[in-house]
Order: sequence, then structure tokens, then C-alpha cells
Amino acid sequence: MKTPLCTRLRHAAVLLLLTPAGLFAQAPSAPPPASHDFDFWLGEWNVTTPDGKVAGKSRIESVANGRGLLENWEGDPASGGGNGKSLNTYNAAKGQWQQFWVGSGGGVLELAGGLVDGRMVLTGRHVVRGATVTERISWSPNADGSVRQLWEQSRDDGRTWNVVFDGHYQRAKR
Repeated sequence: MKTPLCTRLRHAAVLLLLTPAGLFAQAPSAPPPASHDFDFWLGEWNVTTPDGKVAGKSRIESVANGRGLLENWEGDPASGGGNGKSLNTYNAAKGQWQQFWVGSGGGVLELAGGLVDGRMVLTGRHVVRGATVTERISWSPNADGSVRQLWEQSRDDGRTWNVVFDGHYQRAKR
């Protein structure tokens, strides 16, 4: 006996809703509160080193309906700085922030972490010339609206750290 067309269409619609494409087509849920922990970094920034030298500029924008941050870094050409981008998002399934960075020199970083005492702290490990390097980058919001980014590396599993970059992000004037 043949199944009526309307029953077959109803079954097809249910199957479509159960496929991954059907799941993505559903209305988006509200992002978890932790997905806004990094919003203090949003904006247009002029970046200097601790001694006041220009390091570059950065534009951090909200993407994917507020689910992620896209960093657009332009290093100061006078000091040989490169360019790069990072995509940052809160991964609710893992309960952590994740960053994927790619620089114009070919460098790639994958970091993960979250808020620690009001600072966003992301870490990751990779191999450089046969040695394991641990990267730790922290972003600290300051009372005046600026942000400090401190990038450190350890080649001894976190026993000692060397500063790679210490940047002061000051909001760009319009």
C-alpha cells in the first residue's frame, strides 16, 4: 500500500529538521553571558609600547551576531611590524574562549582560556624548531578605558616567562 503524499512530505520535513543543515536553520539561541567577557576589547585602538613608541593600530569588531570578535592588526611599518588577524569566540561546549591568530609572516597561534581576576588570559602550546613553546597572552581592561595586552612565552613548561610584546591599547580618536 502506498503512503499518501502529504504523509511522505511530513516525514521529509521532520527528517530535514533532524539533519545538521536543519539544526543550523533554527532560530539562534541567546549567547551565554560568558560570550561577552571579551567585549571590553571591541573598538578602534592605537597601540604603543611601555616606552610610548608606536607599535601599530588595531580594530576589534563584533562578528557572527555578537558570537565572536575579529581582530584586525596593523603593525607600525616604521618599526617593521607585520599585519595579522585573529578570530576569538566563546566555545560554550568547552566552557572557554578560543583564539586563532594568523600573522603576515606566517605565524599561527591557537589559544584558549578565559577570565582570570578580570583579565582575559589565553594560552597555547606549539613546537618551534623542535622545542615546545607555551604562549600566554593576557588582556587587562584599565579604569581609563584602555587595555593592556601582555604576550609572554615559556620554553620550560611555565617555570619562567619572557615578554614578547607589551602593548597599551588606547581608543583611537575619531
